Amino acid sequence: MEQITDKAVEVKDEDEPVEEQKKGRGRKRKAKAKPKYNDKKAKTAVAAMLTRSREDRTADDSTLTEEERWEKEQANLVPLLTGGKLKSYQIKGIKWLISLWQNGLNGILADQMGLGKTIQTIGFLAHLKGNGMDGPYMVIAPLSTLSNWLNELSRFAPSLIGLIYHGDKVARAELRRKFMPKKVGPNFPIIITSFEMAMFDAKLLANYQWKYVVVDEGHRLKNTNCKLLRELRRIPMENKLLLTGTPLQNNLAELWSLLNFILPDIFSSHQEFESWFDFSGKGDGEQQEETDENKRVLVVSKLHAILRPFLLRRMKEDVEHMLPRKKEIIIYANMTEHQKQIQNHLVERTFDNYLHENTDIVLRRPGIKTKLNNLLIQLRKNCGHPDLLDAAFDTSYFYPPVEKLLEQCGKFQLLDRLLDALLKRNHKVLIFSQWTKVLDILDYYLDTKGLKVCRIDGNVKLEDRRKQIAEFNDLNSGLNVFILSTRAGGLGINLTSADTCILYDSDWNPQMDLQAMDRCHRIGQTKPVHVYRLATSNSVEGRIIKRAFGKLKLEHVVIGKGQFQQDAAKPNALDEAELLALLRDEQGEEDRMIQMDISDEDLLKVMDRSDLTGPAAAASAAPLVPLKGPGWEVVLASKSGGGMLSALTS
Repeated sequence: MEQITDKAVEVKDEDEPVEEQKKGRGRKRKAKAKPKYNDKKAKTAVAAMLTRSREDRTADDSTLTEEERWEKEQANLVPLLTGGKLKSYQIKGIKWLISLWQNGLNGILADQMGLGKTIQTIGFLAHLKGNGMDGPYMVIAPLSTLSNWLNELSRFAPSLIGLIYHGDKVARAELRRKFMPKKVGPNFPIIITSFEMAMFDAKLLANYQWKYVVVDEGHRLKNTNCKLLRELRRIPMENKLLLTGTPLQNNLAELWSLLNFILPDIFSSHQEFESWFDFSGKGDGEQQEETDENKRVLVVSKLHAILRPFLLRRMKEDVEHMLPRKKEIIIYANMTEHQKQIQNHLVERTFDNYLHENTDIVLRRPGIKTKLNNLLIQLRKNCGHPDLLDAAFDTSYFYPPVEKLLEQCGKFQLLDRLLDALLKRNHKVLIFSQWTKVLDILDYYLDTKGLKVCRIDGNVKLEDRRKQIAEFNDLNSGLNVFILSTRAGGLGINLTSADTCILYDSDWNPQMDLQAMDRCHRIGQTKPVHVYRLATSNSVEGRIIKRAFGKLKLEHVVIGKGQFQQDAAKPNALDEAELLALLRDEQGEEDRMIQMDISDEDLLKVMDRSDLTGPAAAASAAPLVPLKGPGWEVVLASKSGGGMLSALTS
């Protein structure tokens, strides 16, 4: 049995039982040991490589520059990775993954979004392939990211074969027949599939003994009772790797779910896991506050100790010093009279009267009342565009004229001004919204203006996504606007040709918005990035955003530079009374300040990016300093991306 050490492989002779093969027809065959599928050979090669790397550095590397040393290390570590140069921290990430594999551990690569978790994973798989480990290997990822995985694999490791396993039942059967033989050899492709396909075909995929399974956006497994997790447990996996740029944040049960998936033998009992964090104690007043603070310290200390061996997380400010800077600007829009009227009716529970007066719909129709029940959703829709409410009760299949759409919604008027100014300056723009109906209105509005746009939401097919991303990233395509749904378009897509991100509405989970921003603020970006977060003043949307900066920071306990929340409370877990209280809060000076439309002069001011380039950008050690004006405010970005909500994780 081989023992991997820092210096070499020590092989111990052991009398291992030899399995007698069953007799068949013809001559008897000699008993032989069951092959170990190159594990020993591969691990020996790895240990020898690590030893060689250390020896080479001390003997020959003294005359090399730092960059040349890392290039040499990449060539030794991953000779099959010929399509690009890795960053030094990415090489360290691959070595960390190799270390996990050597020690028989599964792990979580949790680098901040935009630091190249995909390329590090490809490098690791290329390393295993290059050392005699044929696989099979499978990457399970969100549908929108499959083409990016294949493109990156083809780009960085062209000698490796990748296969997107997707399509209808017949198409998938044909893929298995042609490219996925039962006997795994050197030409067996790296399978790239979606969560949905993994669930649908779990029984068929269970016919293979997967050497490594990589789950991208691994935080999708945080619910221990979800169907995806149940189906994945049916598939034989020798090793597992979770990728997530989203810090582990909700509650202990969700953290345990991830740990139980990657290390079920260690984290087998949820009850026992929670008992590790039971720091019960009683107190009152100041004593209780001190006790609570001590509990937080103990939780953080224990979590660090638990996660350290198999979780790696690096932040942009720690490793990626050449990434262009990012600045987030919040711009507030006033409600139109139409929006104010709808909000008042919703709050006072007289919206049905409004509908009677303004539409021909009979409210006794089934489902009408249900649509009115969730006050929070209705208020947010009104902020996005009142047509989201009006159209739900209207018999017309056509949008009103663009002029009327603009007239009805303050935020849409703001977007119109902002977009005109950005396009005149040749910026490429991503616009994110949570509502597909908002995307529909945007599509109609932009088409009316004669602008050709790209669009990704949950209904866009994989091939269409791939085509649109390629066209948008082509600098000669003439495409300057990409509209995306925050959830479907905010994951794993590389759109670094854009230098501007507009969050038309904010997700109550700040991490979703951060993922959206990082579609353009990531490795490969060469320009400074502006993020414009649009919000409606004097509304639930605006008020919650204003309070998020202060409140979320108090509610989170930090894991490294990620975040961990002891309680499962979420920003959208407000009851109706709390929502109404937010709307009826007395206005302070800041509230009055943001209830002014941004002037053309100030709009030009916030669009200026000179502070993110040249000597001004070098002063990155400066603290986050909010800049404010009538209808807008800015939080200067740190190297990690900064921004009002992203600052909560630091």
